[in-house]
Amino acid sequence: MTAAALRAARTLGAAALTLALTGGLLTAVVAAPAKAAATASAKAAAKAKKTTITTQPKSATINRYGTSTSVTLKVKASGTRLKYAWQSRPASGSWKSITKATKSSYRATSSTWATGTRFRVKVKGAKGTVTSKTATLTVRQPSKTPAKDAAKAFGLKGLSQGVDLSSYQYVPSARVKPSVLAEWTGSNGFALLRLGGSGRPINHSYTDACTNAARSTGSTPAVADCAYATLSDQVKAAGLRQGAYWFNGWTTSVDTSPGNLFAGSFTPAKTAKRFAAWLKADGNYSKTSTNPLVIDIEPGGTYTKTAKGKKYTQKLRAWTPAEATRFLTTLKALLIADGYQANLYVYLGASATEQRSQGEYVWSDVADIARLWVASWGTDNGRVPSSLPRVGPWADKGGWSIWQYTSNLRIAGDGVGALDGNLATADAWTPLDD
Repeated sequence: MTAAALRAARTLGAAALTLALTGGLLTAVVAAPAKAAATASAKAAAKAKKTTITTQPKSATINRYGTSTSVTLKVKASGTRLKYAWQSRPASGSWKSITKATKSSYRATSSTWATGTRFRVKVKGAKGTVTSKTATLTVRQPSKTPAKDAAKAFGLKGLSQGVDLSSYQYVPSARVKPSVLAEWTGSNGFALLRLGGSGRPINHSYTDACTNAARSTGSTPAVADCAYATLSDQVKAAGLRQGAYWFNGWTTSVDTSPGNLFAGSFTPAKTAKRFAAWLKADGNYSKTSTNPLVIDIEPGGTYTKTAKGKKYTQKLRAWTPAEATRFLTTLKALLIADGYQANLYVYLGASATEQRSQGEYVWSDVADIARLWVASWGTDNGRVPSSLPRVGPWADKGGWSIWQYTSNLRIAGDGVGALDGNLATADAWTPLDD
């Protein structure tokens, strides 16, 4: 070791000195003393912030079905090297950690958590662990008493409650039970049944919903609902009032293809004739019946036809007021001529009723001859929405007669799950002419 190196070693004091032979020379390597490392660690600890929650998670209300079925619970905290651990506790029970809930926020869904579940989060930092306040989750379930709810919310009187049904609720794996529905509806309950529709084009293959058998529309787009006759009998046996509706569909005025590849020669008037014939053939519609008879105005699916090597694709549009009027006036004339009554209806979404042309409601003429069954679901959570539906020209006719307020009605034991829920006014089964 050189004299210079020895002098340097004496001046280092408590520092660690390591001798190393490198390239034939003996050199000294100095390491920082342990005391210095400890001092640095102490300084870092002194700079660490105390763990503190600055914003607490908030209680929330969400829907079991429809929209708004989840909420993100959030916490804000200050501190150093923060870690989060969310916990839950049922209305009665103990706190348990939520798997993988290790961020400053947690998304709670109504399909996972029951109403009354409590949440909190533990925040751990370099200087302590703190626990947040408790946030409680409320999950809104579909109402069992929509008629009473609407009466309370809007001051409406004489309301009854019911459902609408079709073959969609009568598939082999899940068949609706009208007797159970009757228990839910109470007195004056009802079921509106799909009699048929012309939503598929002519000569179109499809699967029968009731049996899964292969079918074809044939030379007209009109198809009877495979569940109508059975459901009509069951609904009657259950003591429910009933109505019948037809899904609008392909007609010569709707079909834009050359030679009417989709509609053939079918028209709104021919649709009405088919509706009247099938209605009377059923046996449950008598000459004293005042059941709602409805044309369902909605767009349908998209289909493709080929002619002379060229493909034509068209989406079924909803009927116009003129097409609906032709159907309704023809249907009424046919029924009246045979001694039946005709309680005519049109089914429309609330926004459709508001359509205008040159400042006038386009459905005004239809409002003069038919009652309104309006669809207005709000958040579609199985409960009556917070506001009444828009009704366009029917505002001057007394408003809606039937209100489809949700597609997420749930009735325990009904055999199918979700249903369309409806409310009806006291005069809904009274024809306009009466």
